[in-house]
Amino acid sequence: MISEIFKGIAKFHYKHPLLIIGIVLFLTIILAYGVTNIKMSETSSKNMLPEGMESVKTLNEISNEFQGTNTLTIAIYIEPGENEDDIKERDIRNFATIEYMDKISNLIKKEKNVIEVNCLCDILKQYNNGQIPKDAQKTREILDNINPVYLKQYISGDYEISKIIVKISSDKKEEKDAILKEIRKILDENQKPDGINANVIGMLVISDEISKSMGSDTVKTAGIALLGILLTVCIAFVSVRYGLSTLLPVTFGVIWTFGLMGYANFEMNVASVSGAAIMLGLGVDFGIQMTHRFRQEIKNNELNKAMENTLVGVGRPILTTGTAATIGFSVLLLGTLPMLHGLGILLSVGVICCVLVTFLLLPPVLILQEKIKRKI
Repeated sequence: MISEIFKGIAKFHYKHPLLIIGIVLFLTIILAYGVTNIKMSETSSKNMLPEGMESVKTLNEISNEFQGTNTLTIAIYIEPGENEDDIKERDIRNFATIEYMDKISNLIKKEKNVIEVNCLCDILKQYNNGQIPKDAQKTREILDNINPVYLKQYISGDYEISKIIVKISSDKKEEKDAILKEIRKILDENQKPDGINANVIGMLVISDEISKSMGSDTVKTAGIALLGILLTVCIAFVSVRYGLSTLLPVTFGVIWTFGLMGYANFEMNVASVSGAAIMLGLGVDFGIQMTHRFRQEIKNNELNKAMENTLVGVGRPILTTGTAATIGFSVLLLGTLPMLHGLGILLSVGVICCVLVTFLLLPPVLILQEKIKRKI
């Protein structure tokens, strides 16, 4: 039964290789657009740890309340100078710096999804009739009478660093990224006092940087893996032509996978960054089996018969291997770690796509290559 199905597939490939290649290319173009929809998930305990555990619930509550991914911090600090004595003479409590912090705070308060902004200037206003003291001595007197434990939330003991704490209402990564972008824009567009610098810090910033790194790391690891695999198969087959052909199923399979994931609004996490490289390493085996068997069959058979024997011979092993790998990766969905769920879905879909492309694209490519070779 299965052998007859593979024979029928082989005959269709032999009669219509260009049609099949055209259909595969058309599907690939459509799916390639979906790759642009791939998003990087927020790196936080909510996305990486199981929700059911009591300790994780407590961690999430603490993170949300104290400097979590819904809180952003702006550090206002004295830039290091060439002379260490100059640094000691400078003080973050001067009027120009506090006025700058107040200006920045007021601008940030106007941003969408910002629910609260707190900084040192709020304390000073509270004890000075709603105004920032212009006299440095008055500022120091007010701060000297504040509880040091409370004051340390906003200013360091050496008076070289102060911070603005921004609380955000949104839990959506896109909206958080938009707020982060606007705050950075505010800091860039407003002139800072001499010797003072300001930077955004906190878990939201770290998450943003990790997300950017995940995207570049995915491309880099997949690229290195692809080059290494290409070199290996070219050496193994002693042929660049067959080496490149062998890579077609896994290359197109990766595009199909990420395209489907993009259309499904899949979000990449720390674990799934390695998914592309794993797919390349696993999926290339399907192409190697088919290419190697075809090279053996073509030596003693006509082209159509060689392809029949190839699909009948390796079709069942490829299907078995693909099914076993898919089941194996799907088991990751039974685990408690959410970040492994994404990896399991990605790899399961990836194996299926690699198997499909192996049966759809590689046979007509091998047939066309052989026909062209014989004509030459």
